[in-house]
Amino acid sequence: MLLRAGKHTVRKYWDFDPGKRIRYRTDTEYEEHFRAVFAEAVRRRLRSDSPILAELSGGMDSPSIVCMADTIIAHGAAETPRLDTLSYYNDSEPNWNERPYFTKVEEKRGRTGCHIDVSKQESFQFELDNDHFAATPGSGGGRPNEASKQFAVCMVSQGNRVVLSGIGGDEVMGGVPTPTPELEDLLARGHFRTLAHQLKVWALNKRKPWFYLLFEAARGFLPPFLVSVPKHKRPAVWLSADFVKRNRSALQGYESRLKVFGPLPTFQENLSTLDMLRRQLACEALPSDPPREKRYPYLDRGLLEFTFAIPREQLVRPGHRRSLMRRALVSIVPTEVLDRKRKAFLARAPMAAMSKDWDCLNQMTHCMASSSLGIIESFDFCKALQNVRRGQVVPLVPLMRTIGIESWLRNLGNVELFGMNFASADIKDKIARDGVRFLDSIHD
Repeated sequence: MLLRAGKHTVRKYWDFDPGKRIRYRTDTEYEEHFRAVFAEAVRRRLRSDSPILAELSGGMDSPSIVCMADTIIAHGAAETPRLDTLSYYNDSEPNWNERPYFTKVEEKRGRTGCHIDVSKQESFQFELDNDHFAATPGSGGGRPNEASKQFAVCMVSQGNRVVLSGIGGDEVMGGVPTPTPELEDLLARGHFRTLAHQLKVWALNKRKPWFYLLFEAARGFLPPFLVSVPKHKRPAVWLSADFVKRNRSALQGYESRLKVFGPLPTFQENLSTLDMLRRQLACEALPSDPPREKRYPYLDRGLLEFTFAIPREQLVRPGHRRSLMRRALVSIVPTEVLDRKRKAFLARAPMAAMSKDWDCLNQMTHCMASSSLGIIESFDFCKALQNVRRGQVVPLVPLMRTIGIESWLRNLGNVELFGMNFASADIKDKIARDGVRFLDSIHD
């Protein structure tokens, strides 16, 4: 971007090459190449004259960054004097046993990082009564909770100004064990013999009919009106029908129909995934308490070029998600982390919190700002909350995001910007008239 007096120009200086292919004869060659590009991706983000802080969970993404960074620092190839780590844990959550895995990484590196217990977080009453304004819903710019306070103390005490994040690893390194992209490539190129063999192998692994897998692969090439939307991509049932109609593309992830001719389907889907990550990061507020820079090794250009150019079956194989990472990082990352089947997910804690704060949430549904703006149907949302209270299966992420947006809209009434009080009657009327139009312009 070039800024001049009265105008600006934007010019793309580089883009991914859809025709680039990396093909080797053996798995060992792919593993060696991966270690080289991954090490460079991490090394580039170790440039700092102060100690760097790395997020460390029990999955594969952040431990791989930490262990590779330790290797680089040990060889004297890093510009940072030290790498610190920060881990979150919740021993009361049966599905979130992260501590045994990130402690294995700490044992390997001979250092214990900062640990933050998130089992005693503030209730939904805190969220709804939070009078601190955040730039965008869920951006973390509101009143700091106990975990964020401990995070700030950790950074300040260690002199950290840079944070390494594992965001992007799951999306670009084969974290989702699906054969669909590989089958799409075979289908688009007419490699029907190999397609038939892979359908058989994956059908046995997934315990699904091969015809179902073939349909999933063909779905991406078909017009949307010919195929139904997958269940996991359908909008939450409590969203207003008019809101869903206006924002259908955003709610379904801006998916586009795959092209049979041109770049491989895997390349097309890789670009779509990268766009999704761009939108996700663009919604985050710049961290300011304390000020810090966040860096993402898995979004390194060289690493992405490599993963976009190699065969899909190197990343994901039947029964082996993240196949290339697991093979390439043996002896670098602890075996317990590499052999872990799946990273944990939170389920019990949010449900327990909703049951605990039921009176507060139930009162919230009686007069919802998001309902008055035409975003949700309060009756359907209340029904979903009641199902959670009964222990029934409900999509928790959309539910939590709805509560977050409701909190943000309520707190908007306590903010004064540019001499305007958003709680005044005139401003409230304007929000009521133009609120949905405003929200339509910020789909993400």
